[in-house]
Amino acid sequence: MDNKNKYLGFLGFLGLLGFVNPAYFLFFLFFLFFLASVKNNGSPTLIQKQSQEKAEHKQKILGLFGSNDKIVNDDVQKLLGVSDATAERYLNELEAEGKTKQMGETGRGVFYTKS
Repeated sequence: MDNKNKYLGFLGFLGLLGFVNPAYFLFFLFFLFFLASVKNNGSPTLIQKQSQEKAEHKQKILGLFGSNDKIVNDDVQKLLGVSDATAERYLNELEAEGKTKQMGETGRGVFYTKS
């Protein structure tokens, strides 16, 4: 196969991809490499920010034990300004990490102590 046929085959392939002009394809490649080379200037990503916020919230919850022997879900909700489900999730994670202990099974009788 000579070079002319290879070139025409490549152009046909680009046409299948939606690039009617080879210059558009080159522009597309340049644009992709430009975006790939852009750095985030050291700023944290959304996931990093969320995990940092979660760690800070857990530290605040543990700080509640400085003035209280036991805490309840409502204490966490008021402290952090979060929903009931989020407060429960934080408390469950702290329990799984071995930092708190849940007393009671369900409802209003549940409270947490520091391990």
